[in-house]
Amino acid sequence: MALMYTTVIGYMVLLGISSYFTTYFLQRAVHSEDASVVDPKPEHDYRLNH
Repeated sequence: MALMYTTVIGYMVLLGISSYFTTYFLQRAVHSEDASVVDPKPEHDYRLNH
């Protein structure tokens, strides 16, 4: 029973560490300001449902 708990907790720790590094490197690589540079906000509203 202790082996099962150790395995599950160890897997959760490894999953948490890997997800932390993934989000860390993605945050450093993707700049939030690039969204407005690549696709600027339109000046006019062209919705069809008026």
